Amino acid sequence: SLRLGKSLGVNNIPYKICTYSCIYCQVGKAIKMQINRQEFYRPDDLIDEAKALLNHIQNEKDYPDYITIVPDGEPTLDINLGILIEKLKTLGVPVAVITNASLIDLPKVQNDLLKANYVSFKADAFSPETWKKINIPHKRLDLQSIKKGIRVFRNYFSGKMVTETMLVKGVNDSPDAVSYTHLTLPT
Repeated sequence: SLRLGKSLGVNNIPYKICTYSCIYCQVGKAIKMQINRQEFYRPDDLIDEAKALLNHIQNEKDYPDYITIVPDGEPTLDINLGILIEKLKTLGVPVAVITNASLIDLPKVQNDLLKANYVSFKADAFSPETWKKINIPHKRLDLQSIKKGIRVFRNYFSGKMVTETMLVKGVNDSPDAVSYTHLTLPT
């Protein structure tokens, strides 16, 4: 991974269950869009798989720099995310979460993510029109609530927090769109 070095990926969400259906998604259009959190997999089953993989690494140079929760959907939909992060951290490797930030206004999601060492938020657009065009959010999501949630979260998070932006030609790649994304998040 360019951003995290060597990373062991953990997929805590079934294929394409997401809060967004982004126009650029590398795994395709969302099969099921939802915003309600639920259990998908037992955390202990995911821990056992991660532990088994780590135990098979024989060369120290191949050992991961991070265990990254980066599913084929939105990781914060997992109601057991905080438990999963805590249990993964017992394996002695920092834990990263890559999220689209769509549920960050929920206090339970914030509390879960506070347990991670590294959190990356999607920040493709912060104008409502461009956000809807590029991310195609669930109809009950609110961009202002997401922005507020990110601001609140960053005040309490002691790990590394970053944003990632996917620039899509003709959608959010103009100088104004890029400037607007970067200027509005920190305020």
